[in-house]
Amino acid sequence: MRIRMSLAVAMAATCLALTGAASPTQARTPATSTGPAASAALQRADENCGAGEICFWHDRNYSGTPWRWTPGSGYRDMPSNLHDHVYSFKANANACFIDWSPQEKRPVLSGDYAQAYDTNFGKRIDAVGPTC
Repeated sequence: MRIRMSLAVAMAATCLALTGAASPTQARTPATSTGPAASAALQRADENCGAGEICFWHDRNYSGTPWRWTPGSGYRDMPSNLHDHVYSFKANANACFIDWSPQEKRPVLSGDYAQAYDTNFGKRIDAVGPTC
């Protein structure tokens, strides 16, 4: 009985991981992406995203011009080019990433980042706000 329960829990965790149900705090670049290119990309994000901002890029690896959001901006719908197309982000503030259909809100903490977020919630994000 205990083995079946452990197997069920393991399968449920695997399903959650495969569907991208991890929170933005778990979106940090995996340890397997720690080469020079990953370090350069994260350094580029740090240089382009100021204190108290969350920066969103349409492309992976923080490429292109970021859209910047601050908690003082309040709730904002994502610009049309980023609606369901946030492929990388860097958070220097706490916030809430929002998908409206189906409704799901994910808290994000200062220090969170993802250089390939299109494999997760980046294909669903509709808006950002200061709190969930």
